[in-house]
Amino acid sequence: MKRNIAFQEPFKSNKIKKYVNEALNSNYYSSGYFENKAKELLKEKFGFKNTFITHSATGALEMAALLTKKKKKKKVFLPSYTFSSTANAFIRTGYDIEFLDINEKDLMINFEESSKKAKNNTLVPVHYAGHSVNMDGYKAYKKNGLLIEDAAQGLGTTWGNKQVGLFGHLAAVSFHHTKNIQGGFAGLLAVNDTKYLERARFIYERGTDRAKVISGLKNKYEWVEIGSSFQIPDILSAIILAQLEEYEIIIKKREKVHNFYSSYFLNENLNSFLSVPEYSNRSSTNFHAFIIKFNNNSLAKKFIEYNKNQGVNCYIGYVPLHNSKKGKELKLDSKLENTEKLSQKIIRLPIHTNISNEDIAYIKETFDKFFKLN
Repeated sequence: MKRNIAFQEPFKSNKIKKYVNEALNSNYYSSGYFENKAKELLKEKFGFKNTFITHSATGALEMAALLTKKKKKKKVFLPSYTFSSTANAFIRTGYDIEFLDINEKDLMINFEESSKKAKNNTLVPVHYAGHSVNMDGYKAYKKNGLLIEDAAQGLGTTWGNKQVGLFGHLAAVSFHHTKNIQGGFAGLLAVNDTKYLERARFIYERGTDRAKVISGLKNKYEWVEIGSSFQIPDILSAIILAQLEEYEIIIKKREKVHNFYSSYFLNENLNSFLSVPEYSNRSSTNFHAFIIKFNNNSLAKKFIEYNKNQGVNCYIGYVPLHNSKKGKELKLDSKLENTEKLSQKIIRLPIHTNISNEDIAYIKETFDKFFKLN
């Protein structure tokens, strides 16, 4: 019997319902109790000391761009193989950007090469698919360059046992509805360099020093920065907190699906069709995604179409930014060989907490039929 296996679905639990009801019964729907509890847990579980829960990871990157904006413009270097938000945040703040190519093995930037290009400027590594960029050399780069991590997909991912998002001066994490921990479109700004902390509070509070009034340092607040409204309702923080408290359950369920894919694609009979990215053994995954790389574009398209018809929803990764309609319009189109070659061959497989053992058996049967393994 045909099944419908979604690409992603949210984790559901009674704890989420309980916390949402508590938030609904409170007298104050904006930031508050659940936000503070979530931030405490983010510190305890992952090591994020100074955080701002934002309306989106896009908003977190926009805050980072506002925080680091210079009177004399400097350039921001980031991969073209990423979501548009990574570029938008800096372009709309007035930065010049330059796109970087990705490695063929892990689909992320080569940090050593990129740090040389970005010397004395800003580098934005994007940790992709629940794995980490090779962060060797990050301390040397930070002596003269600014490091802002896009760790949207990286909550729970580590490099050398250190949570991604803790290497840079600043970092963004996502709680978008496609991520492991979901809060609508919510996100997180991590401020790892405390010299940015006070201004981050001002920017977060619509450009005012309201935080000083709350802490008793002033009697009334005033406009002191160019900022915006980056906060979220406490009901969304309640949803995030409930999932953070059940993080281990979520990871275990995702790991089961991820391990099935890992085992399935070890089959040598599939080598003529595709390969799987190779990640450093210093990078531990949060099981956010499973990626396969087809050997040619047409086969990748056929795989998506066939599986969709069978109810197994697979998707491409990113459309490169540098040769997109807007990239060309902004004259950012350059030759990025690996990005162009790989982007049309990369497929993401469905992975979420609601995929059952029966679903896994159906996925296997569907893949076997496509690859004619029976």
